[in-house]
Order: sequence, then C-alpha cells, then structure tokens
Amino acid sequence: MTAEIAILNKMAVALATDSAVTISAGSQEQKIYDSADKLFDLCGPTPIGVMIYHGMQFMQAPLPMLIADYRKRYQEFDRLPEAGFDLLRFLCEWGATSPKKVLEASLTNMVEPVMDRIKARVQEKLEKLVNTPAVAQQDDFMKNLRVVFEESVALFERVLAKRPDAKFLGPDGSKGPPAIGDAEMAAMASIVKASFHGESEAMITRLTAIARNAILKDWLSGGETGIVVAGFGKDDIFPSLASFEIDGMAFGRLKYIETNTVDIDRDGDRARVIPFAQKEMVERFLYGLDEGIERYIMQFCINTVPSISSHILANLEMSDEDKAALGAKSEEAQNAFLGELANSTFADIRSQSKSAIEDMVEFMPKPELATMAEALVNLTSIKRKVSRGMETVGGPIDVAVISRADGFIWVKRKHYFEPELNPRYVSRVHFHQSPRRENSHESQPDPRPSRPAKPRPSRRPAE
Repeated sequence: MTAEIAILNKMAVALATDSAVTISAGSQEQKIYDSADKLFDLCGPTPIGVMIYHGMQFMQAPLPMLIADYRKRYQEFDRLPEAGFDLLRFLCEWGATSPKKVLEASLTNMVEPVMDRIKARVQEKLEKLVNTPAVAQQDDFMKNLRVVFEESVALFERVLAKRPDAKFLGPDGSKGPPAIGDAEMAAMASIVKASFHGESEAMITRLTAIARNAILKDWLSGGETGIVVAGFGKDDIFPSLASFEIDGMAFGRLKYIETNTVDIDRDGDRARVIPFAQKEMVERFLYGLDEGIERYIMQFCINTVPSISSHILANLEMSDEDKAALGAKSEEAQNAFLGELANSTFADIRSQSKSAIEDMVEFMPKPELATMAEALVNLTSIKRKVSRGMETVGGPIDVAVISRADGFIWVKRKHYFEPELNPRYVSRVHFHQSPRRENSHESQPDPRPSRPAKPRPSRRPAE
C-alpha cells in the first residue's frame, strides 16, 4: 500500500508520493521497505509525470525499469490522455512478448482470487451452520454443504453479471475484449479444477463461466497496479490527469479500468485534489468523512431507524388495520430517508467541504502546491505510524511540480547515493535530458558570425 496525491490548478500540477513498499512471501510473511521509487518523469520533450501504486511489477518485470525504457522513446503528445494510453500500449506490447509461463501466471492471478472468494464464503457459511445446534446434529451434513455451495456460486454469478465491462487494449492500440474460444475456456477450466478438486463437470462449467466473467468485467483481482499520468500535452493550456488500474494480460490483451479523468479548464474544474491508494485520511481532511465513516453511518441508520417505528407502533392503542397502514407509511418514510442519506446527503457534505478547499487551491502558486501535496501524504504517514498495524505508508516523500513554463521539476527527491560522488551519473542525466538534434553536433553550422582571422605572430627564431 501507499499514499499518493495529485493537486491541479490552472498553473501547474503537484505530485507527491511516499516511499514505502510491502513485500509479501506467502500468505503470512511481510516486510516493508521505505526506499521505493513511485514518481517518475514520463516524457522527455513533454512535461508529463507518472506515479504508480499497489503492484510495483508488471508481468514479472519491475515497473520503474519499464517506465525508464519507455522514456527513452522521447515522444511528444498533443494532449495528455494520448500519453496515458500510449504508456498502456507500451506495457501491452511488453506483456504480449512475455514467456508462456508468465502469461499463464497472469491468467492464474486473475482467476484464482475469485475462486478463493467463493471458497471463503462457503467456509464462512459452513461455520455458522455447524455452530447451530439443530443443524450440527443432522446426519445429512453433505446435503447442507451442497446447498451452501450452490447458494455461494449463484451469488457470484448474479454479482458479476451486474458489474460493468472492463476495458482492454491490444499491442496494436486496438480496444475491445479478447476473443475467448474453446482453448481459452479450457485454460480457465484447468485453473478452476485445481481450486475445486472432485467437483462435477457441470459445476466446473459454471465456475469457469464465473472466471470468464471475472476477467471480462471490471472486477479486479487484488494484484492490480495503479498508474497516474498528469501534466501537459503540447497543445494543452491547462494541466490534465488520467489514472488507470491495470490487472495484467488476459489472452493477449491488457485489462484496465479508468479511475479518474481530470481536465482543468476555465469552464469546468478549476482545481482538484485527488488522493490515491490509502486515501481515508485525505478524504476526512478534504470532505469531512471517508467511505468507512459513510458505511458506518449508513449501517447504523439501517439498524436503528426501523426499530424506532417498531417501538412506537407497539405502544399505540389502535386497530390492527390502522397499525398495518401506519407501518406501511412508516416503512415508506424510512426508505425515503435512507435513500436521501445515501444519494444526496453524503454527496452534499463532500461537495461543500471540497469546494471550500479547492476554491483556495485554484489560486495557489507552485511552491504552495508542492507543500500541500507533501503535507497530505505526510498526514497519512503519521496516521499509519501512530495507529495499530504495519506502517504501510512512510519513508521519504518525493514531490514534483509540472508546469508549462518550467516543465517537470523535482521539489524533493530521494537518492540511494550521493550525487557529488557520482559525477558520471550527473553527466549522463544531463546528456539524455538535453534537446536532441537531427544531425550530429559536428554537422551543425556555427551560429556565431564569421570574423576575419587575426594575423598570428611569427615564431621564427631571431636572426
């Protein structure tokens, strides 16, 4: 996990990220390092930056290495979204050339998590079933197991059928889902059989259909990688941002979803503050609440409001018919209240708090944007430091500001070495960042005006 911030106004965009990365070995062992690089200059001639979060690898290759290779292309883009999709296409090209073993592992990483969730739900239901005395004494335990399994499979079928479709990108830039034929279904069926030994062919077929939907829908496996691209295209007057979450390669195509699209303009958004990854502390600061608080309030109201009307109705002296009519009206009012709370009230609270801050962000100069971005990341870092659990946000905070006038500027950047001790590295960076020319340096004409040669003094020895 990590914490990242993007702040945009009409002048510039500030990007900030922490340096913590969690390494997992199996299901239990974990280790946290606080020196990972997650913020990069994406393009040479165009002022565009990129941040990554969650997964730090793509198709078993380090993403910082792939971004460095992409940057060598030295491309220009008219608009920022073009850069985002070109980066995805580059990753898709890389992924499509992966060894067969890596491609199979990518497919397994997409299918296995949904199978694991089905098994976890079955296990949870069985534990409740066994702990019920009337059920625990029954002889037909296998029958109850079959009922629980059928209900769990049916639930996942319904849930995935309602999810929107995911987006896919091919190595040639074409969009659209992959073609899934008999060979592809057989590949998924083999993964399903490894998770559910001894199931009937009919059930394996149903589970394979669930796996197919999990790939084609916007359901993510949990091993996805977030990519945030922000800055200016060549024709952009104001900054833009596009963010994606990619979930690996599925049958030759890159699976992704678009999470944010921001285009700062005089007509639309004039400023935005967008948190990524662990964002609950930033949302509380910006909006006064976060998704966790919203769920708690909503669940409290769902549990409490009906009990109020039930208590009142139980103490009223009136006919059963009148109680039934009043109960129906009470239920209608409860549904209206809960619907208003979920659909409007939370949104109004967020909007009011958000506008109060973003109205000031619109006029912030570039140094203040950088300071605010760093402070918001540090806010989450402090929360993780003083609360229970692992410090999944921490380490040095990298900050960059991107503007049309100055380009990509590092405000804070960690190094694992001292630049003063590595002059050759500094020279290489300076060389690669200098503007490229069509011809070599020697073939370029000297722009200075020619001057007549001065007579050189004679060096003959005096007679």
